[in-house]
Amino acid sequence: MILIVDDDQAIRLSIGLMLRQAGFEYMAVATEAEALEAARRDDLQLVILDMNLRLTTDGRQGVEMLRKIRILAPQTPVIMLSAWATVPLAVEGMSHGAVDFVTKPWSNRDFMARIRKTLGEAEKKHLADTPVTLDITERKTIEKALRQTDGSIAGAARLLGITRQSLYRRMEKFGIK
Repeated sequence: MILIVDDDQAIRLSIGLMLRQAGFEYMAVATEAEALEAARRDDLQLVILDMNLRLTTDGRQGVEMLRKIRILAPQTPVIMLSAWATVPLAVEGMSHGAVDFVTKPWSNRDFMARIRKTLGEAEKKHLADTPVTLDITERKTIEKALRQTDGSIAGAARLLGITRQSLYRRMEKFGIK
């Protein structure tokens, strides 16, 4: 789920429509309290955070919210968004853990490319951080043996050096059909 945080309803609707057309699930909120509550969700994949949720244009509120989100969801990437972009503001956002900075107005194609890239990099990092268990290794080895023998149980068992009965039990354990 992608979280959109912006006080401007038109921006929330615009980004939401872009995400929905691309097949992404999203939630859009307007306030800091709603954003911080949503940042606690287990299924949060990305936050798109406006730098200015009030009438100010200095980006201070966005930087403070970014710091709070990094505490609540440290593994979740954050893309900062601002109509009042400055180089120092972008640098400050990046120094506090934002992965990208997008200016308003944006090109939908470029924005979606950045979103996809960010999600892809986050997925790679998650996979790299996930330990490979013995069960995962065993399942992959069985699936590989079955592919190499075109689905032959007897052939896969021979390749693995186990009996067909042992292979059947392991396939059942892992839900391999």
